Amino acid sequence: MYKPYVFPLGEVKQPSGDLCFWDKSIFPIDVKRAFWISKVPEGGKRGVHAHYEDNQIIICLRGKVMVQLEDLNKETYSFLLNAPVKALFLPAMVWSDFTFEAGSVLLVLSSKEFTEGDYIRNKADFEKLQDGYRKEL
Repeated sequence: MYKPYVFPLGEVKQPSGDLCFWDKSIFPIDVKRAFWISKVPEGGKRGVHAHYEDNQIIICLRGKVMVQLEDLNKETYSFLLNAPVKALFLPAMVWSDFTFEAGSVLLVLSSKEFTEGDYIRNKADFEKLQDGYRKEL
């Protein structure tokens, strides 16, 4: 089981503006899908689910997003994403909760194509998986 972590992206600062970038050597996953989330009201929540298999890279392109995570060991993590030069690795089987500041834009890069069956949308179902996982330890 992988743990979530934040890592730096490439950045070139110039008087004409900053250039942020990534290349395959930086990312811990192969990207199969990309989507972005915008126009979430102040304090609005997104995520509020986990994935069975999909690993993701999360980048806040604008604004601030507070990220609360919980893994199968019931270990919790908090991250503030507020700069396009850092990315969050969000592994599968981690419950996520994103709280948006107004005007924020979040880019998500996924290791899997979309399939509804990969989502765990009910926290009680995730907690059952946590309990089963802890019994195996």
